Amino acid sequence: MTSFKNLHLINPIIRAVTEAGYSKPTALQCFTVPYILAGHDVIACAEAGSGKTAAFVMPILQVLQKNTREHAKIRALILSPTKENVMRTEHKLGIYSKYLPLSQLCIFDGFSAGGQLSALRKRVDLLVATPERLLELVSNQAVDLSKIEILVLDGADRMLEKKSADEVKSILKLIPNKRQTLFFSTGMTDKIRKFAEAVLRKPVEDTAGYHHPEETDRRHVS
Repeated sequence: MTSFKNLHLINPIIRAVTEAGYSKPTALQCFTVPYILAGHDVIACAEAGSGKTAAFVMPILQVLQKNTREHAKIRALILSPTKENVMRTEHKLGIYSKYLPLSQLCIFDGFSAGGQLSALRKRVDLLVATPERLLELVSNQAVDLSKIEILVLDGADRMLEKKSADEVKSILKLIPNKRQTLFFSTGMTDKIRKFAEAVLRKPVEDTAGYHHPEETDRRHVS
């Protein structure tokens, strides 16, 4: 049986997920985590219940921890289509990063603008945001995306099918071309694939379908 240790995750992350009651990684996590840790771009079709959030959050935290340094710039960016998605990721981040000295910030519409601006003046390793709210802060010169090392498009299909498509394209112009990009979608239309091919570099792809929720266990980390 594959364990979190088999995925070469560090002890602080394994300890955190184990204490949270998770027993073993999902098929999606078994596929994505090693590739992300190795620095590859990734495309994955992920249904609800497949452990999608952990599939990218755990390895990102490990990469940031491994290469930790003093900095004043945001190093990793997760774009999500809705406030609810951002809040869900924020909750999971709190679990997985419990024993890591990393800072994260989640921003979305309806949250105190003053509080967000204050938090952005401090060190932020990982930022989670909706495209619209992020661009608002960029326009106020409150966010610097020039040092982003890892970009996650979470729920890419939902963002590209909405007005968010133009916002995502605007954000891509603000971050370095030399980066690791992780593309998570619930489906893969020709339009979505064309977009993915334009923004990713030689990605590994998981579209096998074996990670659907009916094949997961409720004890899996999500």
